[in-house]
Amino acid sequence: SANITGLTACTSYNFGVRAIDAAGNTSGTATTVGSTTGCSSGGTPFTEAYFFESGLDGWIDGGSDCFRYNGSRSWEGSYSIRLRDNSGTPSSMTSPSYDLAGLGSVEVSFYFYPNSMENGEDFWLRYNDGSGWVTVASYASGSSFNNGTFYTATVTLDAGTYNLTDGAQFRFQCDASANADQVYIDEVVVTGIAASGSNTESKSSIQELSSLEFTNLDGLSEVDVLLYPNPATDVLSITTEDEILGITLVNIQGQRILGKKYAGSDQVSLDVTAVPAGVYLINVQTTDEVMSERVVIHR
Repeated sequence: SANITGLTACTSYNFGVRAIDAAGNTSGTATTVGSTTGCSSGGTPFTEAYFFESGLDGWIDGGSDCFRYNGSRSWEGSYSIRLRDNSGTPSSMTSPSYDLAGLGSVEVSFYFYPNSMENGEDFWLRYNDGSGWVTVASYASGSSFNNGTFYTATVTLDAGTYNLTDGAQFRFQCDASANADQVYIDEVVVTGIAASGSNTESKSSIQELSSLEFTNLDGLSEVDVLLYPNPATDVLSITTEDEILGITLVNIQGQRILGKKYAGSDQVSLDVTAVPAGVYLINVQTTDEVMSERVVIHR
């Protein structure tokens, strides 16, 4: 055994071990991956967002069928994580550890792009509370999604149904039949939600996003409101079909973070430079209605 100190919280590490006998013979190196805890404090709401632009962001590469991809199948930026085949752990990506103890629920949202998945082939979101991996959401080609377009999905686990504990992890795992069957995972956001009078119901949802590819901001034929860029770092552009009268930004606890009134234009800009990184709900008041969309602030 070995006691390794000086590690950083919420970080993935690679460990290598060699054996040397009395005659000086040295074995090959066996490797394994481990993650430190400390991504959040128990009972305290938190948001962790992963975009994979500079690396794996603390996620663990499962093996040969997991790959950090650079290209147009990434929803945000240039990079995403490609999973393929059904080789078990090598077809997976595993999150850092989270302290979910004392929280009412945890939400995982993500974007994905499926490629060449045959009907019935699927991929999973799995959860491990320390007692083993369980599948909490399954997405199958032909019923949940079709190839060649972007989707967003959200899964909520509540404390009344799942054991939300310290050291919990999530895993995306592909269960297709060959290397050509692929899914690209991007912009994963894990949100711990405080306990309330009644726990949030465990649920999952999925939405096709082909209409939200920002190839033409002047054409709004398929959506009511466009946000760009999303995630945003400093300025968020909002475009609608009707004149915009006001915008408010609220956090996951429902607290108002900022607001701004407008004279009436179908395209405005919102300065979010001072807004902390996280997931927010933006409410857009037009002359006809109030529309709400999710936005991610990235630092």
